[in-house]
Amino acid sequence: QALLAQAGLRLAAQHGRPMDSASADEALVEAELRKKLAATEAEVAKLRMDVSEAEKRANDVREDMSQQAGVCKASGNKCFKARDDAGALRCYAEGLKLLASAAAAVGPGSEEDAMELEVALHANCAQVLIRQRKWLECIEHCNAAVKLEPSHAKAAWRGATAAIEVDMHDVAVSFVENALEFQPDCAELLDLRRRLGPLPDLADGYDSGSGDENTINVRKFSTKDREWVEPPRRAPAPGKDKGD
Repeated sequence: QALLAQAGLRLAAQHGRPMDSASADEALVEAELRKKLAATEAEVAKLRMDVSEAEKRANDVREDMSQQAGVCKASGNKCFKARDDAGALRCYAEGLKLLASAAAAVGPGSEEDAMELEVALHANCAQVLIRQRKWLECIEHCNAAVKLEPSHAKAAWRGATAAIEVDMHDVAVSFVENALEFQPDCAELLDLRRRLGPLPDLADGYDSGSGDENTINVRKFSTKDREWVEPPRRAPAPGKDKGD
């Protein structure tokens, strides 16, 4: 402090101004403030570097898990072609688990590839479950897929097909109608919509069950006051019978 005060006195002398003790104290205070400001700026710069490194590590973790999930999807597709349904479901489920772990550990990513992969895994699970005739589980996966990507024709078709099998006419129509809003020229969906018959009466049992218009509540809906003839069950799915 004495040195800083002396420096202030010398500076004043160089400019031809006498410096009393009060002025010397002010110079000392200013010097201390400048020192603290410089330290604060250095700390902020270090924090910014730390944040940047943390974001880079998070992106690396997310990318690595997404790549692993992609490998799981490819393995599941091979199992499906070999008619190893249990193996296919295990692979697809592991891929979904990896994506969920990445989101929980480092936060959801903004990459479209990760979302598309999650949609494909749900849709492929649904495809396997159709072959196993596990209709309600199939509907759940299709619901998850169209919630992320409402225009996904395969998921909508599979969800509607499974809903038909358990007499959920309104759910089937909802899957098809929602997808047709985005893909109005999809021949398979149009054919399925035509076979499903009249639109459901929203006052007669249909309720999304949530504030998300893309979510379809899986429960048995009322079909009173209308007759419904079940359509043929083996219409071809959009994109044929293959995984995404």
